[in-house]
Amino acid sequence: MTIEKKLKSVALFLGICLGIYVIFMLYYLFGDGCWNCSPQDYYARGIAMISENDNNDLKKGVKYLKTAAKKGNIKATIFLGELYSNDFPDAYITDNKEKIAALRSIVSANIKKRESYFNELIKNQAFFDRKYSKTQYNLGILYKAGILKIEDKEEAYKKWLTISADNGNPLAIYQMGIFFNNKGKYMEALKWFTKAFDSSREPASAIMIGDYYFYGKGVPRDYRQSIEWYQQSLSAPALPDASLWIKNREELTEWATQRLNIAGKKVRSKMSKQVVILKYRIIGGLNSFSIFTSDPKENLIGKVMKQDGYIRARSNIMIKSVSISKSAKVDSMSEGLHWVLTTYAKNKYGPDKDFNFVITK
Repeated sequence: MTIEKKLKSVALFLGICLGIYVIFMLYYLFGDGCWNCSPQDYYARGIAMISENDNNDLKKGVKYLKTAAKKGNIKATIFLGELYSNDFPDAYITDNKEKIAALRSIVSANIKKRESYFNELIKNQAFFDRKYSKTQYNLGILYKAGILKIEDKEEAYKKWLTISADNGNPLAIYQMGIFFNNKGKYMEALKWFTKAFDSSREPASAIMIGDYYFYGKGVPRDYRQSIEWYQQSLSAPALPDASLWIKNREELTEWATQRLNIAGKKVRSKMSKQVVILKYRIIGGLNSFSIFTSDPKENLIGKVMKQDGYIRARSNIMIKSVSISKSAKVDSMSEGLHWVLTTYAKNKYGPDKDFNFVITK
């Protein structure tokens, strides 16, 4: 081969390489590519592009987000799952509503794609990190509302609520309290409400704890304790997202103030009542015991027992008033004890007295 032919071959080869390089660079500069981009880079570019008003940029932005999601970027997967959703429950929290609204002209809701992206999210172990606690809470809300399909939606709601709460999300912690409260499991609910207030000064939780002491739910009735918790609610800052069902601080303040006034009246009323001291003793174990008065006759006044999965308190006295029940279903053994003692005291001394129960050996 002559030198001239060799030079032509080399020139042709270099020309082809240059052409490929130019096409390659044009693709990455003006097409859908991204030079040496990480999944986070794809996500960042996608979000930047959908912030523009140009339809071409919007389409490119969605493509970048899809690429980021394919490469495992969690934020992109969350965004696309929300993008293909046609609506959100009231309790759902998202920062993407405006961006999604901007894309509605080119992207329609799609149930199958929504399910696909949220399912991919669940499979990604990195999604269980605490920094995604808000979306973990949101997943629970989607299952509860039936938007994401599953056989036992209540169990799925509880699962994701628990994951989010364990990762420190204040709203999830509070909603765990509401979940157990609605089940009548007041001691468990009280634990979560206390955690919500301790971790984030969540004011709605303080109101719920105050109500527990006011009504004697899972704890002995104590109006002074309820007042303390209502005051805590008024002094606590209203955090964003902390109490979704209370969106207005004025409404929260009004609720706490009303309760505070009622509890104050109860305390003042009790101070004016005659106090009767009633001594008692109990015989039995953790699952069943009998209550006796500590007077010389030691009358059996009632029993508390666990029976068929629930706890029942029963009075063993002759009831004078038709307004006083002979038995009651209660939530704890201590609540049953209090019910028996109160029933006996009101029946013997009248409902206009205040009672102080003292246990003896």
